[in-house]
Amino acid sequence: MRRFIGLLILAVLPVMAVGASELFDQVNSELEKGPWQARLVGKIVGPGGEEQEADLIIKALPAEKVVRIEFQKPDALADNYVVITPEKVYNYLFLTNQVIVYPREKARIEGLGFDLSRMGDLRELGEKGEVSWSKPKETTFKGRSVWYVTGNAADPATAGYARIEVWVAKKPVEILRTVFYSSSQIILSDLEWVSFEHVNFPKNELVSFPPDAEWIEKK
Repeated sequence: MRRFIGLLILAVLPVMAVGASELFDQVNSELEKGPWQARLVGKIVGPGGEEQEADLIIKALPAEKVVRIEFQKPDALADNYVVITPEKVYNYLFLTNQVIVYPREKARIEGLGFDLSRMGDLRELGEKGEVSWSKPKETTFKGRSVWYVTGNAADPATAGYARIEVWVAKKPVEILRTVFYSSSQIILSDLEWVSFEHVNFPKNELVSFPPDAEWIEKK
């Protein structure tokens, strides 16, 4: 999880043609400059495969390798949040005031049919052979000039998805959208990145939980 959600936000990328590896590497370089926060909106599947509105706040401390996902939508997950570390994933459930803890390798996010915690560094996925990336193509998205990249998972059953699409704007350079598909081409997650900023916040702000919460450890 060294550069979790490495494709999500703004990056200073060259306008000339690049490979997917170089594209994602430059995104990671921008993200690793310091703590950051972003907002993602769109659609995501629920536990039963139903499509739901999604509105998420992502907070990250690259130096600490910690990411926090706060849910505003879907309504059933409002005020829930997830803290992801290299070793464990912590699900805080607001309605029951519980913290469900999973080992990183067995991680899941409660209440979703698509596990956002497995959206790792996309460049690293390519290097490990977990995803085969296409060469970025020039196209347009909502009237803007962009790079468009697709990736196929080597083992969809393990990855939890079969295919990924990514749109990266050229000027100003920023990630605009990512879509994850199942093996049957059902959309698991379709999210647009609507804001990003570098924000200074301490680690204890990201990993804090209510003192009276019940802790449940999963093996």
